[in-house]
Amino acid sequence: MSSILRIHDLVVSYGHIEAVKGISLDLQEGEITALVGANGAGKSTSLLAISGLLKPVSGQVILDNKDLTKLAAHKIVQSGVVQVAEGRAILTTLTVRENLELGAYTRKDKPQIVKDLAWVFALFPVLETRASGLAGNLSGGEQQMLAIARALMAKPRVLLLDEPSMGLAPLMVKEIFRVLKEINQTGLTILLVEQNVRQALKIARHGYVLENGKIVLADSGENLLHNPKVIEAYLGA
Repeated sequence: MSSILRIHDLVVSYGHIEAVKGISLDLQEGEITALVGANGAGKSTSLLAISGLLKPVSGQVILDNKDLTKLAAHKIVQSGVVQVAEGRAILTTLTVRENLELGAYTRKDKPQIVKDLAWVFALFPVLETRASGLAGNLSGGEQQMLAIARALMAKPRVLLLDEPSMGLAPLMVKEIFRVLKEINQTGLTILLVEQNVRQALKIARHGYVLENGKIVLADSGENLLHNPKVIEAYLGA
């Protein structure tokens, strides 16, 4: 597999506080990569910097050979890097269908948009049954499905997911991770940020462990699942 997205020496600060301290990640095309760690480790900040919603102090974000670091967030979406934000950020006063159509706002290929809408409805059948209803009336798990489906409508090459299982019931968590595997099998590259370390590493080919803004471990997802340090810190005995 070839590298599709490289993050090199990324430093991100909030005022004088350095939240991300020179991290480097390498995403292989068509694979799931997990970025795991405790709350406050700098995971979400890293994603916000990759997607252009926070400007890094230094470092680079490179898609193929294109430097995205100084691009505006909407230009990064157009380049093919799309984020599903923590907390879902769906538009609750619009219908489910309107949310999905907004996901495709950068695209002009209308026949393919129609096909992709049918695809996301096949992935998440509940969204099709609720398509004309307000997004605000969906359950938390259904809203998470909508947030992922809306991002897919942008036709991403790299999907950034920030805590997709947060606040969901165990059965819904299982369903979300099942669908992520199915999406990945289409060839989509995924960077998954998760506090649910066990679930994330189970589906990830590669993983990075972030502590206090620094990468402290990098290995295959399988090896990290059995790493004594990871077990002690995140998985219990």
